[in-house]
Amino acid sequence: MNTQIVFKLVITVMTLQLASAQVNMESSISTMYDDNVNNNAEQLKSSVTSFGLNGGYTLEGNASELNLFYDGAFIYYASLLERTNQFHSFNLDYSTLFGDDNEHSFTVGGNAGTNTSRDAYTVFDHTVYTFFTNYKVMLNDWMITKGGYTVLSMSFSSLADFSYTEHSIYQHAAFALTPTTTAIIQVDLGSKFYSSTPSSSGSSMRKGILSSLMPSVTQMTGIVKIGQRLTDQIGLSVTERYQWNIQKQTRYLSSAYGFISDDELFDDHYGFEGLHSNLTLTSLLSESVTLKISGGIQNKLYSSLAAYDLAGTYVADQRIDTRSYLNLGIIKNFDEQGFSVKTAVDFIQNSSNDAFYSYRNNAVTIEIGVPF
Repeated sequence: MNTQIVFKLVITVMTLQLASAQVNMESSISTMYDDNVNNNAEQLKSSVTSFGLNGGYTLEGNASELNLFYDGAFIYYASLLERTNQFHSFNLDYSTLFGDDNEHSFTVGGNAGTNTSRDAYTVFDHTVYTFFTNYKVMLNDWMITKGGYTVLSMSFSSLADFSYTEHSIYQHAAFALTPTTTAIIQVDLGSKFYSSTPSSSGSSMRKGILSSLMPSVTQMTGIVKIGQRLTDQIGLSVTERYQWNIQKQTRYLSSAYGFISDDELFDDHYGFEGLHSNLTLTSLLSESVTLKISGGIQNKLYSSLAAYDLAGTYVADQRIDTRSYLNLGIIKNFDEQGFSVKTAVDFIQNSSNDAFYSYRNNAVTIEIGVPF
């Protein structure tokens, strides 16, 4: 009861600081032709149609803002119907400015979401809860610092061994080196705590108190980004990102080359380390048309995953991938009509000492977004 009273009091205090309100709604539909939807050597093709809906309520004040919103998507695979899935999340965040010149910014928020799949892919079904907070300070005209903390809880209904809690912190600094050059430096530190011991060990019960306080995976990431304005319409940015696994007890979902795809759920960033280099060119072709060209190379050294040939024969202690990619995208805003159109072409080449994950992937996407 006391917790409920405190929660209601906090919401009331935040609401009293806010003066005006507005409802925001946006829907989108996109269609993509992908010649390798599972990102592996099988090269399975499919068209993928996504329906998205984002809607919420915003309360605004002189220096505060409260957002309550819903974000949902339904993704339909024409040739691989079993991969069709949907995601729904409900979100809340509150931000406020303070200081003599509003140079301080504080944000706190959270969300709850659920993902539902079908057939063999129900192993992907999960719920996720997130809480985050960050604090930003404009130190002067040429430097901004920001730090934050996030806790995330991921729970799989069919794969308890992969349920986990993640705690992460970051520190970020942005500098205006010259009137046309900016630099960003960021350091992230995150840890993943699995909820149970692997079922293969004969038990799926939680570990002891001391073990539960020790993370299974800890990763540090360093990011350096340099942005350069070439003209009033063209900008160029270079990003270098290196992630290092301090602790490497990562869990991998092995399917003996079955239906599991190389996606971010079971190929998440905690599972590998290495350098990721990216170059992005952004050009304003007109007031309503933006062109973006982005390409890069990512080295992925998997912490505790072996490599095999297509017959399942062991070939190396560690799987090592090199992923290169190129993305071409154009956004056209039709302001008078109230919608936008995005088109993109992706080219991906993944080279791996595990033959099943040496593949190419080409995809073409068209998306229409309509606010209302």
